[in-house]
Amino acid sequence: MDPDGKVILRNDSQGAYRPTSEDRLKSALEVAQQLLDARKGLKEQPDSSSAKATVQMLEAILQIRPIPAAELDRVAAIEGVAESVRQRFGRWRAVDPISRILKEYAAKIRSVAREDKETRNAAFKVASEKMLALFLDGIALDDPRQGIFSDFWRLVFEGAISARDVKTAQHAVSIYRKAFGSRPDLKLRIDRMATRLGALRTGLEERDSDNSEKEEPR
Repeated sequence: MDPDGKVILRNDSQGAYRPTSEDRLKSALEVAQQLLDARKGLKEQPDSSSAKATVQMLEAILQIRPIPAAELDRVAAIEGVAESVRQRFGRWRAVDPISRILKEYAAKIRSVAREDKETRNAAFKVASEKMLALFLDGIALDDPRQGIFSDFWRLVFEGAISARDVKTAQHAVSIYRKAFGSRPDLKLRIDRMATRLGALRTGLEERDSDNSEKEEPR
């Protein structure tokens, strides 16, 4: 890309280029410029809490200097930070823990032979349980253009199915269908998700019915 962000050379030969690559690069350049501006602003106003918070937020987003988990809420609550930075920081707070889980899972899978289905399935189960926990803790993605959107909702769904959480599984299927229902290549996956949800719901209804019969006085 040239300095203005225009694509001047594209190499698709290795299958590494994705349609979102240009947008992601532009976004990265934008936040990098925001950081340069924020650091300049902090030099001019070294005692400004909002200037300090702005730099902290942007450095965390760019993984230059992490913010301790205990500090996240405090930094996010500081007033005077530009809304564009605050919104970007909010999106990062959701994406960062999700990305960590996906990276851990990918690293685990890379170290396991394809033939070892048991270990691979166990790693997938652990990842789905962690993703479900994030969702139940209030973290979620709402933009299908995010590269990890599909993986996030698939794992939330798998975690919900394992936990027999019909409400969350139904929500995940609904989100996934709304985002990808028009894609023929994902129709089979969505149909399977719906089928498994239906099986879970039926199984729980039958269990409740059996329990109800056992509790009736004779």
